[in-house]
Formats: sequence, C-alpha cells, structure tokens
Amino acid sequence: MRKILPVNVRRLYHVCSLKPYKETRWLMPNGNPTGLYVYNCVANERVPVILGDQHIATWYSCGPTVYDAAHIGHASCYVKLDIIQRILKSFFNIKLVTAMGITDIDDKIIKKGIETNTHFKNVAKQFEHEFWLDMSSLNVEKPLIVTRVSEHINCIENFVKHLVDSEKAYLAKDGSVYFDTSKYPMYGKLQRMQDIGEPSDEEKRNKMDFALWKGHKPGEPYWDASWGKGRPGWHIECSAMVSQVFGSQIDFHAGGIDLQFPHHENEEAQSCAFHNTRQWANYWIHVGHLHVKGDTKMSKSLKNTISIPDLLETYSADSFRMACLLSNYRYKMEYSDQVMKTAEEVLKKFKHFIKDAFVYVNNNATLNGDYKDKILDNLSKVEEANLEALKKDFDTATCINNMINLVSDINKIIKHDSEEFYPVPVLLTAEYITNMLLKFGLKLQDTSQGNIVSNSFIDILVEFRHTVRQNALTRKDKELLNACDIVRDKMKSVKVQINDSNKVPSWVFIK
Repeated sequence: MRKILPVNVRRLYHVCSLKPYKETRWLMPNGNPTGLYVYNCVANERVPVILGDQHIATWYSCGPTVYDAAHIGHASCYVKLDIIQRILKSFFNIKLVTAMGITDIDDKIIKKGIETNTHFKNVAKQFEHEFWLDMSSLNVEKPLIVTRVSEHINCIENFVKHLVDSEKAYLAKDGSVYFDTSKYPMYGKLQRMQDIGEPSDEEKRNKMDFALWKGHKPGEPYWDASWGKGRPGWHIECSAMVSQVFGSQIDFHAGGIDLQFPHHENEEAQSCAFHNTRQWANYWIHVGHLHVKGDTKMSKSLKNTISIPDLLETYSADSFRMACLLSNYRYKMEYSDQVMKTAEEVLKKFKHFIKDAFVYVNNNATLNGDYKDKILDNLSKVEEANLEALKKDFDTATCINNMINLVSDINKIIKHDSEEFYPVPVLLTAEYITNMLLKFGLKLQDTSQGNIVSNSFIDILVEFRHTVRQNALTRKDKELLNACDIVRDKMKSVKVQINDSNKVPSWVFIK
C-alpha cells in the first residue's frame, strides 16, 4: 500500500533543515521511505530516499561520449556507481531499473572520424564496444537499458518541438534551437546560481541559454527536423531518452561531478519545462574526480590518463574496486601506487582471513567446539553498524574499516595456540566478510592463476614447507629457515603468497 508522508512530517523536515520552506528547492517526494539518506545537491544536504514503491526505483546514468578509449578516471566513476547500485539492490531489496545513455554523435566523434578517415558511426561503434569490454573487465554490471542518441532522433526532435511550441525554446537564424532560460525561473538550482544577462552572441537571447538543436554546418552529419537540418545538442539527448523510457519523473540520475553544471542543470531545466513539473530527478548522484598524485584531475586534455587495460596489467579489478570502496564516492579519489598497494593489502587481509578460517576449522577436529558469545556479539554489532553506514549516503569506507577490525579480532583467536575452539562464530564471520565483499562487486576469484598450477599441488607444497619450517624453528636451524624463505619468495614470484602461522599456513593468489 502506498504511503503518503503527512504534511506535518514534511514541514518538520524543512524546519530541521534550517532553511525557510519557500527557499527549499528540493521537493520531498510522496511515497514510501526506504530508511536511506543520500546527499542531494539541490537541497545541499542529505535527504531521505522516498520511492513511489518502496522496492522499485528508476536509475539513469550518463554514459560516455564514444570518441576515444575510456581511462581509469571514467572507471572510478562507473565502478562507484556500480557499487551504489549493488548496495540498493543487495542490502535494501530495491528492484533497480537501470538505463545508460551513449552519446554516439558529437563534435569530438566527428573530428575523430575526419582525423582517421572513418565514418563517424564506425568511430562510435568501435569505442562503445571497447567501453563495454572495459566495464566487463572491472565487473561493472551492464545497465538493463542502453539508449543511443542516433537511435532516438525522432523522440529528441519531438521533445524540442514541444518546447518550441510552448514558447520555452526559440529558433535562431542559423537553424539552431535554444532553450530560453528566462522562461524557467528555477534555472541554476543544482548549483544555486543564476546568471541571465546580455546575449553572448547574436543567436542567443540570454547569456545562459543553451542549444537544444545545432543548425547544420557543411561537411557535418545531419538529420531533417521540421524546422531544418541539424543534429541534437548534448543536453537534450538525455532528457528525451530518459523521458521516453521512464516518463515525467526519475528517481536517481547519476554521473561525474563535472556533469552537475551545465549538463545536469540543463537537463533538469528542459525536462521540468517539457513535463510542466517542478522537479524531474528526485536524487542526483555525483561522483568525484579521480586525481593523480599532486592533486591534478585525470583527463585526456592533460594527457595524464591511464587506460583500463594498462591498469589491469598491474592491479586486479578487485584491487581497484577496493580502492574505490575505501574512498567516499562524492569526493575526489587519489590514484597512486601507494593507494593501490593499500587496497591490495586490505584485499589480501580479507582473502587470507577467509582461507585461514576454513583451515582453522578443518584442522582442529580433535577439539570440542564452543560458540563464544562475545565473538557472535561483535559480529552482530558490525553487521548493524555497517547497515547504518550504508544508509547514510553509502559509506563504504566505514564498512571496510569495521570489517578490518573484526578480522583482526578473529585472527587473534585463529592464530593463538589454545585448547579453545570456536568453529561456528569463526565460520559465520568468514561467511559475512565473503558475502559483504561479493555484494560490493568483488569477485574474489583466482581462476586465471589457477589454470597455471593446480590448487592441490600448492596445498601440498605449502604444507610440506610448513612442516620443514616448524622443525627448523624448533631446532633454530637458520640455514633451513633461510631455505624456507627462499621457497616463500619464489612462490610469490609466481603470484602465490604464503601466510605463515604457528598452527597452520594458508596461501592466496596475488596480482
């Protein structure tokens, strides 16, 4: 049954936000509270996520302009959005209907085609294909719906025509169509700015007006519209495609922080004007930039990019995703070897723990098991704390830190020589850690290395080395201990890391 928030609750929210009601530009949707809170740039604070149906939400991500290969700056954005989508689905039981728009006609695509003597459509197809391969290699789930500009020209034309007919847009002398920002008083609400002044050129009435349709120029591809030849402007594409798929309102609209203005601002303006509504997207999700060391944004224009295949030559997709989990999605993320090594170490700690937990249980069969209520209590507290962290704007970094502390506590039990044996709480903890990482989108697989050498052979070698090492420790045989170290180092060179323990050893594949 659909819940409607009482008027007094809605007013209370605005009182608590310390803003006068009439100045609050974000409108709280009617519907069902989910318990989640997400930052919204219009409200400039965290706001409650309220859905028409508590378990169904619509989501649109601005996809790439496919004129070149994606780099890890793009990757960090899409991996973080993928993590958020997985959280909504896996932790809050929300059926997410996802869509992404692909800009396959643009100035940059036309320029690339001219430079390479390739038809612009083939340029777009090539780089879109590479984009999906890159996303798959990073375990980013493909959206349920993919919309391409070239396949939606008719709906874009109809969208523009409606705005012209309703006098929210106007035709310029060169055949372009501009949105009239003076007809939309809320323009600037995503960044709390409004700068309508003198026209910046002879075609525009107002300084902040933007092109919905670009008039045809010789040598460029074009489509015939009722007002003349040309092609869509950048901003109108997403509005028209989203409206065709989701109608007059969408729950989540996502993209990089650089899209907040002007792209998302213009989308909101023209969509509200088209649908005659005060709010089109209820929740804007903006991801911070990826910076290289030295606080410089990673971008093609600065020529400081790293391709996704190059990243995966050095680090695993799981390691990159862990680095994303350890950062806040809204703020800039630094990319450096130090950051990636930290992510690798965290990932290895979890992998070692999962393996150690099962070794611990299977190698203590002679002892009587106990439940150890304190361990179970700690596990329960971490579960509750992590769910609360995810409710507060998808705070994955706090979750990972809570899990690291939990693992450290359990490791003291696993690696401590004792007659006490706690198989149930240890296994439950290992299962929880595994499930959390899988829900965040980590694969925790070692299939590529596993095809090179069999796991059973490694098990035998590691157990034999452990026996030799324990004898050497007892006899204080430095020469034999040195030989064991050499074996450990050689195993690491073939991507197998051995974790020594006084009780039983474990090993994991590394990148």
